[in-house]
Amino acid sequence: MNFKNVALYLLIKSGMPNEYLGQELNTDKEGRTCFHIMCYKGTFETLAMVMNYERTALKKDTFDQLHQIKQRFKFKNLDIKHGSLVSTVYHDANTIKRHDDFNVYAVNLFEKYTNQIVDRYRSILAHQD
Repeated sequence: MNFKNVALYLLIKSGMPNEYLGQELNTDKEGRTCFHIMCYKGTFETLAMVMNYERTALKKDTFDQLHQIKQRFKFKNLDIKHGSLVSTVYHDANTIKRHDDFNVYAVNLFEKYTNQIVDRYRSILAHQD
């Protein structure tokens, strides 16, 4: 019925973003999901809102993981600017190595993020009836 506010309220109440993303898509007896119903009814605005919520939840989960990685490597926001170490301070070899290791983890995390978006949208949009 294209009640975007109700759909958003229910999505928010379904749990934290990492819990929400871990849930499987609910299907009925015929194997249809809520996305089938939204497409069939023509509620494309609600469909776009739900898919944007999916992307936002995934982005929030990725940000939380990146923040944990940054804390594990003992970096602050002031240490890194545009992906490289700030050159106003002399950095020893250990800090440069930690930054290189951090970059590897960050790149892997963003690759995982893009793959999750594609897989999630593929499971939503390319599901066979």
